[in-house]
Amino acid sequence: KDIDIDLAKSLLQSALEGVEHSKSSEGAYEKKTRNYSFVFTERYDILRKLLDALLLFDKAKTGKHQCGNAYFCVNHKELEFDWETLETMRLLRNDVNYEGKRISEELWKSYKLKFEVYINTLVKEVKKKLAEK
Repeated sequence: KDIDIDLAKSLLQSALEGVEHSKSSEGAYEKKTRNYSFVFTERYDILRKLLDALLLFDKAKTGKHQCGNAYFCVNHKELEFDWETLETMRLLRNDVNYEGKRISEELWKSYKLKFEVYINTLVKEVKKKLAEK
C-alpha cells in the first residue's frame, strides 16, 4: 500500500498546533486549574499523532496504542524511546480517560520533560521523512 503522505502531513500539522496551544496556555492553565490530568492527556494525544504519522512511513497501522508503541520501540531503536515510559504514559492516559484518575503535580512534572523530548524527536523525524518523499 502507498504511504498516505496527506495523512502524515495532517497528523503533523495537528500535532504542531497542539504543541503551540500547550505552549501558549500551559502555564496559565496549570496555575489556574491545577488540572494536570488534562495537560497530561493533551501531551499524550500529541505524541500519539506523531507516532501514527511516523508509522505511516513504515506502512504500519494499528488500532491499539499499545501495539503501535511496541512496533515503534522494536523497529525504531535508533530513536531510543523507552518502552516502559511509553507504556506507562499510555496506561496513565487510559486511567485518566476511563477511570477518572487525577494526575498529581509531582507525577506531571516527572513526565513533562519526557513528553517534550519525545515530541520534539518525533516532529523532527516526521519532517525528515516528509522531506524525503
